[in-house]
Amino acid sequence: HTFLVRSGSYRAVIRVNCANPGKLGIDRLRELKILEAVKNSDFVPDTLYRDSSVLVMEYISGYTLNDEFLGSPVNRSRLSSVLERSQTIFVTGLNPFSYLDCCKGYARDLPYDPSEFVDWEQLCAVAMEIDKARHAPVLCHHDLVAENILIRDDAIFLIDWEFAAMGHPAYDYVKLFGEDIYRGMLAQRDISSGDIKQINFLQSGIDHLWYSANKIMRRQAKSGV
Repeated sequence: HTFLVRSGSYRAVIRVNCANPGKLGIDRLRELKILEAVKNSDFVPDTLYRDSSVLVMEYISGYTLNDEFLGSPVNRSRLSSVLERSQTIFVTGLNPFSYLDCCKGYARDLPYDPSEFVDWEQLCAVAMEIDKARHAPVLCHHDLVAENILIRDDAIFLIDWEFAAMGHPAYDYVKLFGEDIYRGMLAQRDISSGDIKQINFLQSGIDHLWYSANKIMRRQAKSGV
């Protein structure tokens, strides 16, 4: 649950964490470490208070990412620059993120076979291959939907770092730009078009699993289970 609060003219956002974050693939200890690592970055709102139950952050007035903004080559370059800077931040004490474990974690809590709505065998095979890729893990936000990217004047902010981890360097780029990674992006990473297609497939599968897990949790919350 998220609340907007005010003290005089100052506004802040209070997030009260869900009771079973692990079922949604969220590691609160990992999130706290990452928030500490990014706290001085100009693309992250100020953290005012945090613990395992509550997060209080500066409220950013602005608008969320939209197609018009994303359609501008200049703005795409600005977004790419933010990702480049975020990937230079190293978080100590974190193991590389396992996409295979992520998929299995979601599937484990489903009351039905995940093969009913995703190509489960292929998804696991792709996740395993990405986990074994030679690319050094970098800080990935892992949830760059439009609502988590705020634009204010000339500044771009990334919010909601719940799913962030040390992951594949192309993951956030594919989430933002799809398979159409623009010229110059990831140029130094030696990432092939095949890698991009695999990550796009992986993201789609993980999204389906997450939405299913989230739907079940909401249903259980309503029924008091």
